[in-house]
Amino acid sequence: MPMSTAAQAIFDWFSRCSLPGWIAFSLAGNVAIFLLSIGLCWLLGFLFRDRPLFDRPQTVTRGDLGLACLAVVLNSAVAVVGWLLWKTGWIKITHPAWWRTLLDLLVFVGTMDLGMYLSHRLAHHPWFYARVHARHHTHESVNPISLFVLHPFEVLGFGGLMITVLVLLPLSGIAVLAYLTLNVLFGTLGHAGVEPFPPAWSRLPLLRDVGSSSFHAAHHRSPATNFGFYSTVWDRLFGTLD
Repeated sequence: MPMSTAAQAIFDWFSRCSLPGWIAFSLAGNVAIFLLSIGLCWLLGFLFRDRPLFDRPQTVTRGDLGLACLAVVLNSAVAVVGWLLWKTGWIKITHPAWWRTLLDLLVFVGTMDLGMYLSHRLAHHPWFYARVHARHHTHESVNPISLFVLHPFEVLGFGGLMITVLVLLPLSGIAVLAYLTLNVLFGTLGHAGVEPFPPAWSRLPLLRDVGSSSFHAAHHRSPATNFGFYSTVWDRLFGTLD
């Protein structure tokens, strides 16, 4: 089955869901993402234990677990809002040819990367940092749930940014699913505490601009640098790259 046909079948199934069914699906899906991210962090930590980025992992606290569970619930709520906007026609999902799907993915990743860079820099403004973002930076090193240890406003802010892009830009269904997968992978890599990529990658064109584990680890060590998420492009452009 062609990928576009498979994606259309998936979105057709999404459209047939009832609201209670979609709420249950969103919650179950986000719980699964949470557990898979933790599992991947542990696996990376084991496979690349000879390439640690910190002296020791961050201790997991009861407060961290509470924030992580709340993040899962709020991410599920964002998925429900996005589904409702799609069902009512505010979000347009297309199923074009492969080249347009690839272009949509690049546009989606690039737009979100810029939006996340700007919002991340804003989060480090003293007023917002003290009230919102400082909690994430209590993790001077990282552990498998660091990705989810966020103030609720940050979780909703990211969700709101993504929904805004989807409302403004009609995008391929495959591109949306691929972006969501890449988002989890980049977030997990950024908080894995080890560097799985070989050192030579940092000297190669294009690959050196990928936001690696080391790139985000440097942000936890030095919060005034490396605000990007998927790439180093905006940090290079605006002079915040460590």
